[in-house]
Amino acid sequence: MTDWFKSIHKVFLTTVLFFAAFAFALNPSLSLFEGFVDILRAPDLLVTDYVYVGGLGAALLNAALTSLLALGMLVLFKHEAKSATISNLWLVLGFAFFGKNPLNVLPIFFGAWLYSKFMKQNFNVSILTCLVAASLAPAVTQKVFIGTGSDLLNIAFAICMGVLIGFIFDPIAKNIFKAHDGFNLYNGGFAAGMLAIIITSILASYGLAYEMNDQWSSGNNTIISVFLVGISLWLIFVGLYMHGDVRDAFKRTLSMRGQHNDYYPVYGYICYVNMGILGLFCTLMTFVARIEITGLVLGAILSVMGFGANGKQVYSASSLMAGIYLGTLLSPLSLQDSGVAVAFFFVACLSPIPAKFGWHWGVIAGAIHLHLVTSLAEPAGGINLYNNGVAAGFVTVLLLPIIRAIHQRKETLSADK
Repeated sequence: MTDWFKSIHKVFLTTVLFFAAFAFALNPSLSLFEGFVDILRAPDLLVTDYVYVGGLGAALLNAALTSLLALGMLVLFKHEAKSATISNLWLVLGFAFFGKNPLNVLPIFFGAWLYSKFMKQNFNVSILTCLVAASLAPAVTQKVFIGTGSDLLNIAFAICMGVLIGFIFDPIAKNIFKAHDGFNLYNGGFAAGMLAIIITSILASYGLAYEMNDQWSSGNNTIISVFLVGISLWLIFVGLYMHGDVRDAFKRTLSMRGQHNDYYPVYGYICYVNMGILGLFCTLMTFVARIEITGLVLGAILSVMGFGANGKQVYSASSLMAGIYLGTLLSPLSLQDSGVAVAFFFVACLSPIPAKFGWHWGVIAGAIHLHLVTSLAEPAGGINLYNNGVAAGFVTVLLLPIIRAIHQRKETLSADK
């Protein structure tokens, strides 16, 4: 068993199998597969809640199959796992509840592979970026729906769209990283947002416009909460079992708050403990804030958990969430609004800011993020699933120079004394 847990890929595989088993336990009938087919046929633009489209069981099955596809690709190309492997696989898992499915991510993966061949480099250099590029999967699906030719021609165009996105995404993402210096953990979301705005604008000039969706599920809080608690406890068990010392594991988990990101090289298996604690914390917050756990909220929480190995912890996440809450008190927005509820969890992508500069800056960043994220989905036409990553990119670009200028001034004053 110990050898099994030593592999990041195998731990993720076991987790994904839990998702599949839970799906069949919820709906052991033919309607499970009918719901899955409905998901494959969905338009996928923000907001397309797969729990609403096909039911919770079908959404879980889609998450499991999409994640297995991504994991299989990593194993096939002998990817050497690291912190970003965990976070990116959990991103796929989370976003497979609203927008990603096995059909619309495949052309993007293939485009990324073609790019590696064109650059004459090992695919492993950009294989994780290609998982992030799948944030634009709705652009693939939508090309089928808004095309003007025959169904066969529309499908061909959709595949070409996905291949093109996968081909050009890696160099764009690497360049955009420089803009925020790693303080936005959803770097791919920022890159995807810029690309989505360009795609939407070009298509609009040809009279092809995306129409935003507004599909939200409800009434699943109890069953999803039980599921999230189970997955969280499973991760905590894995971390404690592998580390061996329970007290030291929790002590070192608390020490993560002073770190910028990339926890796995420093903390190893303790990252799983942090991931589980984040899952329990987020689940608790849905009760405290009376948040409806839609498919999108579930996906957001799973994404937060994944980045427990790569920059997120309760200390930083809580300050950013406090900023979102403060922002709702000072505006007409409410945490009971589905879009705001999703941002309440996704804002944790800015965790490096409070981790580096203090809890108060997390509150400020969260408040700014709230107002940006509610306005940025429309310019991207809804085809970028990582809309919070776009908002976070703008927050870091605007806020980081101010924070650094203030800190520099404080250091100057301290040196003069």
